[in-house]
Amino acid sequence: MRVDARAAWGHKRCGMGRLSSLLRRRGRRDHRRPQDLWRELIAREAKHRGSFLDVGCMWNVHGAYAFHAHEHGATGIVGLDVDPDTEEFRRKNLAAGSPIRFVRGDVNDPAVPERLGRFDVVFCSGVLYHVPNPIHTLEQLKKLTGRLLILTSASTQSIATPQAAVLVPFLEESERAKLTFRSPRRKVGLDSTFEADKGYGNWFWLPTPSCISAMLRLAGMSVKEEYVSRYVTTIVAAP
Repeated sequence: MRVDARAAWGHKRCGMGRLSSLLRRRGRRDHRRPQDLWRELIAREAKHRGSFLDVGCMWNVHGAYAFHAHEHGATGIVGLDVDPDTEEFRRKNLAAGSPIRFVRGDVNDPAVPERLGRFDVVFCSGVLYHVPNPIHTLEQLKKLTGRLLILTSASTQSIATPQAAVLVPFLEESERAKLTFRSPRRKVGLDSTFEADKGYGNWFWLPTPSCISAMLRLAGMSVKEEYVSRYVTTIVAAP
């Protein structure tokens, strides 16, 4: 699965010293780079040495977050992506002793949870807004999650009515211009018109943070922590 959102903010490692204060701030605007928070959350959970699944692990990051989990103690690590594994990933995985098993597959495939089983921690970044049916995707993630899901998604600003989301395909250019933001790569369907042949490459949704939380609840997940950046929402949830 594509991961444009996390690619837009890079992959700088961040220390653990500020994590405790972060965890007390549910739903408040977080001004740090989102990927620094993701690394902290992964490191926090990986130290329990449980199994770890990275959904959408490959595009432009080459398994970076799966490797991060391995470095901090996770075991039984699997990376799942609809795209094939990259040469950079294979090279790094081999050099590390092949701690990560890569599986090419679609998280929306009903057979995937049965094929892979449950993982103590599931990390899913940059996927939710690329799928036409996000509730189904979240239900699939729930089936894969044994203890905790770390979910990140591109999001838009909250409006007066909570739990709102924008369906991006077929918006007029003037309306898309109000929603888009600067990023290193073109956002298909948001910076341009919808391209049906691109499939998951399109941006289908821009949900508000409260919409993401509500969709998780609808899929049978309990929201434990919520961190809102300007264009990204990160939620820690449990089945």
